[in-house]
Amino acid sequence: MAENKGFVIAIDGPVASGKGALAAQLAKKLKGFYLYTGAMYRSVAFLCIEKGIDLENESDVESVLSDLNIELENDRVILNGQDVTERLNEPDTASGSSVVGVYPNVRQVAVLKQQEIGEKAIKNGKIVVAEGRDIGTVVFPNAAAKIYLTARPEIRAKRRMEQFITQKKDLTKELQNLKTRDKRDTEREVGPLPSDPENLGYFILDNSDLTEDQTMEKVLGELKKRNLII
Repeated sequence: MAENKGFVIAIDGPVASGKGALAAQLAKKLKGFYLYTGAMYRSVAFLCIEKGIDLENESDVESVLSDLNIELENDRVILNGQDVTERLNEPDTASGSSVVGVYPNVRQVAVLKQQEIGEKAIKNGKIVVAEGRDIGTVVFPNAAAKIYLTARPEIRAKRRMEQFITQKKDLTKELQNLKTRDKRDTEREVGPLPSDPENLGYFILDNSDLTEDQTMEKVLGELKKRNLII
């Protein structure tokens, strides 16, 4: 399906907008490389949790950065030789990632690693599909396509509840947690979530009322319009 090789598709957006699912499926469809950037921050949170480090203590969090050896292999996240893919999807590491993700040194290490992995894949002729909150602004500002995926807060809160179906969740509380995280992600000083994506050249897609398949079709249509795929 791909016409040109070796470029980046950046997908940014708030929590539970469906970025991860879209990026993974899009990479598979284009026979590209899925760069799971969130793994970097979740891995830092996981290491801190394992070591009993307070996520709110910036200097203590930074102490684990020297122990951070991450590899992305066939949709798996290998941290220091251990497959932690499932563990990183647990609520504590998911929410903890946005806490540690505001620290400049954490972001610097993560961004450099993301760029290193992405550039290697590009050199190998791969279409790199990366998702996060600052992919099109900080990590790959020259991405061939920038997509801003979003949905109404209440829709995203319900999706979060569905992700953690085994745990008892209250929709009102989950909505409040989501708004708190949105605020933190948008207002952080380093690599914030774009507050005005349209002016930054993003294709904005609200998928509140779309299925995953419909979301995919919209994105593929935009990529074809830009002559990035055929």
